[in-house]
Amino acid sequence: AGVIAVLQRFLQNLHQMLIDNKNAKTPDEVIEKYFALVMNYLEPLEEAYRDRSIFPIREDGSIFMSLGAYRDHLLGETLRQAFKTAAYPDKLFVGAVVQNCFGIDVQCRTGVEVKGKDKHGHPITEISDRGPDVNGIEQFCTDPDFAKYCERGQIRALYVNETESNGPTTARYFASKLWGGETYFLQADAHLRFAKEWDRLYAEEVQLAKKYPKAVLSAYPPGFSEEDPPYHGGSQGTRLCTCVFSDSNVEHRILRINTGNMCREEEE
Repeated sequence: AGVIAVLQRFLQNLHQMLIDNKNAKTPDEVIEKYFALVMNYLEPLEEAYRDRSIFPIREDGSIFMSLGAYRDHLLGETLRQAFKTAAYPDKLFVGAVVQNCFGIDVQCRTGVEVKGKDKHGHPITEISDRGPDVNGIEQFCTDPDFAKYCERGQIRALYVNETESNGPTTARYFASKLWGGETYFLQADAHLRFAKEWDRLYAEEVQLAKKYPKAVLSAYPPGFSEEDPPYHGGSQGTRLCTCVFSDSNVEHRILRINTGNMCREEEE
């Protein structure tokens, strides 16, 4: 609770700073004040626990799942799937950073959407007004089948205004601070499907690593569509290779990492 309070104070002061500087003459003015807040609120936390754990590491096989969700309508379903398919759902804990438009003193809007194509075949894009984003944590915690996990404190959430989000790395940094000493740390997307007993399989696999417990498993999950049947696992992993800036009108200046060949079974 103390760590969350520090993060909330940082976010509250960030919110006020951005309001006070909405008419700043240059971006540098805002950036300088942003880093001043970092040094005032976040650096002392880092310094206090540098090279040591905030909490004692539990030896009970528990898993902490770190999620950074940006206006993600699949967050609630991702949580349902994670707990529903887990072999030991009572040992699963989630730290979610929810970056949403909450509709408080602001008109929520869509991102850039493709509405059609012009006569040259180029996409016609548009940004429209819309209602507040779906709160995936609320969806999960009000579901009678899963509410018990919220009541037991297995879901920890930090809320951020989407206009004040600073990208996935900052969200993942915040989410990492919601760790409470669980045995395993899993960083994942907020839009995933899970194989049956994924938690047991994950723990067994990482324990096979030569450097366990100082081991990291990294994988690129297979894609899916919302209408797909339940995922049963067994997909081969893919490699990540080459990065290019997208030339799409919808993904302006987004760096895309391409997938490559399937991983070979004989690789360690």
